[in-house]
Amino acid sequence: MDMQPTMGRGMPVISYEQLFEHYKDKVNSFAWKILRSKMDSEEAVQETFLKLYVNFERLDPAGSVSSLIFTTAKNICIDMLRKRKTKLSLNHPMMKHEGWEDQAGDGMHPEEAMLVKEASEDLLVAIRKLPKAYRLMVYQRYVLDLSMEEIVEINNVKMNTVKSRLKRGRDMLKKTLEKG
Repeated sequence: MDMQPTMGRGMPVISYEQLFEHYKDKVNSFAWKILRSKMDSEEAVQETFLKLYVNFERLDPAGSVSSLIFTTAKNICIDMLRKRKTKLSLNHPMMKHEGWEDQAGDGMHPEEAMLVKEASEDLLVAIRKLPKAYRLMVYQRYVLDLSMEEIVEINNVKMNTVKSRLKRGRDMLKKTLEKG
Protein backbone atom coordinates (compact mmCIF):
# COMPACT_ATOMS: atom_id res chain seq x y z
CA MET A 1 0.00 0.00 0.00
CA ASP A 2 1.34 3.42 -0.98
CA MET A 3 1.98 5.39 2.18
CA GLN A 4 1.09 9.05 1.82
CA PRO A 5 3.54 11.62 3.12
CA THR A 6 2.54 13.32 6.33
CA MET A 7 3.77 16.39 8.10
CA GLY A 8 4.50 14.82 11.46
CA ARG A 9 2.73 13.71 14.69
CA GLY A 10 4.38 10.35 15.14
CA MET A 11 4.83 9.86 11.41
CA PRO A 12 7.95 10.66 9.40
CA VAL A 13 8.34 14.35 8.61
CA ILE A 14 8.83 15.03 4.93
CA SER A 15 10.62 17.74 3.05
CA TYR A 16 9.09 20.00 0.45
CA GLU A 17 11.09 18.19 -2.25
CA GLN A 18 9.64 14.82 -1.19
CA LEU A 19 6.16 16.29 -1.19
CA PHE A 20 6.71 17.69 -4.68
CA GLU A 21 8.08 14.42 -6.07
CA HIS A 22 5.23 12.40 -4.57
CA TYR A 23 2.39 14.62 -5.85
CA LYS A 24 3.57 16.49 -8.98
CA ASP A 25 2.31 13.91 -11.52
CA LYS A 26 -0.96 13.38 -9.65
CA VAL A 27 -1.63 17.12 -9.50
CA ASN A 28 -0.74 17.46 -13.19
CA SER A 29 -3.21 14.70 -14.11
CA PHE A 30 -5.88 16.26 -11.89
CA ALA A 31 -5.33 19.72 -13.41
CA TRP A 32 -5.43 18.34 -16.93
CA LYS A 33 -8.84 16.77 -16.31
CA ILE A 34 -10.20 20.19 -15.41
CA LEU A 35 -8.28 22.43 -17.81
CA ARG A 36 -7.74 20.10 -20.80
CA SER A 37 -4.56 21.91 -21.71
CA LYS A 38 -1.05 20.60 -21.17
CA MET A 39 0.41 24.09 -20.82
CA ASP A 40 -2.29 25.23 -18.39
CA SER A 41 -1.96 22.00 -16.38
CA GLU A 42 1.77 22.50 -16.00
CA GLU A 43 1.18 26.10 -14.95
CA ALA A 44 -1.39 24.93 -12.37
CA VAL A 45 1.16 22.46 -10.95
CA GLN A 46 3.75 25.22 -10.67
CA GLU A 47 1.32 27.59 -8.97
CA THR A 48 0.08 24.88 -6.59
CA PHE A 49 3.55 23.97 -5.41
CA LEU A 50 4.67 27.60 -5.29
CA LYS A 51 1.80 28.35 -2.90
CA LEU A 52 2.71 25.31 -0.84
CA TYR A 53 6.39 26.30 -0.81
CA VAL A 54 5.62 29.83 0.36
CA ASN A 55 3.44 28.47 3.18
CA PHE A 56 5.31 25.21 3.86
CA GLU A 57 6.47 26.20 7.36
CA ARG A 58 2.92 27.12 8.35
CA LEU A 59 1.27 23.85 7.26
CA ASP A 60 -0.64 22.05 9.99
CA PRO A 61 1.15 18.79 10.82
CA ALA A 62 -2.15 17.19 11.82
CA GLY A 63 -3.87 18.17 8.57
CA SER A 64 -4.27 16.07 5.46
CA VAL A 65 -1.46 16.96 3.08
CA SER A 66 -3.19 15.30 0.14
CA SER A 67 -6.44 17.15 0.70
CA LEU A 68 -4.61 20.47 1.05
CA ILE A 69 -2.65 19.92 -2.18
CA PHE A 70 -5.67 18.95 -4.26
CA THR A 71 -7.87 21.69 -2.81
CA THR A 72 -5.16 24.23 -3.66
CA ALA A 73 -4.84 22.78 -7.17
CA LYS A 74 -8.61 22.78 -7.68
CA ASN A 75 -8.89 26.43 -6.64
CA ILE A 76 -6.04 27.41 -8.97
CA CYS A 77 -7.67 25.55 -11.86
CA ILE A 78 -11.00 27.24 -11.22
CA ASP A 79 -9.27 30.63 -11.18
CA MET A 80 -7.57 29.79 -14.46
CA LEU A 81 -10.90 28.82 -16.03
CA ARG A 82 -12.43 32.08 -14.86
CA LYS A 83 -9.54 34.09 -16.27
CA ARG A 84 -9.83 32.59 -19.71
CA LYS A 85 -13.64 32.82 -19.52
CA THR A 86 -14.05 29.59 -21.40
CA LYS A 87 -17.51 28.72 -22.54
CA LEU A 88 -18.16 25.03 -21.97
CA SER A 89 -18.65 23.03 -25.12
CA LEU A 90 -20.31 19.66 -25.34
CA ASN A 91 -16.82 18.14 -25.61
CA HIS A 92 -15.63 19.65 -22.31
CA PRO A 93 -15.37 17.05 -19.54
CA MET A 94 -17.86 19.01 -17.44
CA MET A 95 -20.51 18.27 -20.05
CA LYS A 96 -19.84 14.53 -20.32
CA HIS A 97 -21.61 12.10 -18.06
CA GLU A 98 -21.56 8.36 -17.48
CA GLY A 99 -23.59 6.41 -19.98
CA TRP A 100 -23.60 9.14 -22.60
CA GLU A 101 -21.64 8.68 -25.74
CA ASP A 102 -19.80 11.64 -27.16
CA GLN A 103 -22.73 12.82 -29.26
CA ALA A 104 -21.18 16.07 -30.42
CA GLY A 105 -20.07 14.41 -33.64
CA ASP A 106 -20.60 15.68 -37.17
CA GLY A 107 -23.75 13.60 -37.70
CA MET A 108 -25.72 15.19 -34.83
CA HIS A 109 -28.77 17.23 -35.76
CA PRO A 110 -29.14 20.68 -34.14
CA GLU A 111 -32.25 19.47 -32.27
CA GLU A 112 -30.30 16.55 -30.80
CA ALA A 113 -27.42 18.85 -29.83
CA MET A 114 -29.88 21.14 -28.02
CA LEU A 115 -31.44 18.21 -26.13
CA VAL A 116 -28.01 16.94 -25.04
CA LYS A 117 -27.04 20.44 -23.90
CA GLU A 118 -30.27 20.86 -21.93
CA ALA A 119 -29.84 17.44 -20.32
CA SER A 120 -26.28 18.35 -19.30
CA GLU A 121 -27.46 21.61 -17.77
CA ASP A 122 -30.29 19.83 -15.93
CA LEU A 123 -27.81 17.30 -14.56
CA LEU A 124 -25.45 20.04 -13.32
CA VAL A 125 -28.38 21.80 -11.60
CA ALA A 126 -29.44 18.50 -9.99
CA ILE A 127 -25.87 17.85 -8.78
CA ARG A 128 -25.78 21.30 -7.15
CA LYS A 129 -28.91 20.35 -5.16
CA LEU A 130 -27.30 17.26 -3.60
CA PRO A 131 -26.13 17.39 0.03
CA LYS A 132 -22.50 18.52 0.19
CA ALA A 133 -20.98 15.10 1.00
CA TYR A 134 -22.59 13.54 -2.07
CA ARG A 135 -22.35 16.59 -4.35
CA LEU A 136 -18.57 16.76 -4.16
CA MET A 137 -17.92 13.12 -4.99
CA VAL A 138 -20.62 12.90 -7.68
CA TYR A 139 -19.18 16.02 -9.29
CA GLN A 140 -15.63 14.67 -9.11
CA ARG A 141 -16.64 11.31 -10.59
CA TYR A 142 -19.18 12.21 -13.26
CA VAL A 143 -18.31 15.77 -14.21
CA LEU A 144 -14.53 15.86 -13.75
CA ASP A 145 -14.30 12.16 -14.69
CA LEU A 146 -11.91 11.34 -11.86
CA SER A 147 -11.24 7.71 -11.00
CA MET A 148 -12.48 6.31 -7.70
CA GLU A 149 -8.85 6.03 -6.55
CA GLU A 150 -8.29 9.74 -7.29
CA ILE A 151 -11.43 10.63 -5.33
CA VAL A 152 -10.20 8.54 -2.38
CA GLU A 153 -6.87 10.38 -2.38
CA ILE A 154 -8.24 13.88 -2.94
CA ASN A 155 -10.86 13.60 -0.21
CA ASN A 156 -8.73 11.50 2.14
CA VAL A 157 -11.50 8.94 2.67
CA LYS A 158 -11.83 5.18 2.32
CA MET A 159 -12.90 3.49 -0.91
CA ASN A 160 -16.10 2.20 0.72
CA THR A 161 -17.05 5.77 1.63
CA VAL A 162 -16.61 6.86 -1.97
CA LYS A 163 -18.62 3.90 -3.28
CA SER A 164 -21.52 4.43 -0.87
CA ARG A 165 -21.65 8.20 -1.43
CA LEU A 166 -21.60 7.76 -5.19
CA LYS A 167 -24.41 5.19 -5.02
CA ARG A 168 -26.54 7.33 -2.72
CA GLY A 169 -25.73 10.43 -4.78
CA ARG A 170 -26.79 8.66 -8.00
CA ASP A 171 -30.01 7.50 -6.34
CA MET A 172 -30.79 11.07 -5.20
CA LEU A 173 -29.96 12.42 -8.66
CA LYS A 174 -32.27 9.89 -10.28
CA LYS A 175 -35.16 10.94 -8.03
CA THR A 176 -34.47 14.64 -8.63
CA LEU A 177 -34.28 14.22 -12.40
CA GLU A 178 -37.45 12.08 -12.49
CA LYS A 179 -39.37 14.84 -10.68
CA GLY A 180 -38.12 17.52 -13.09
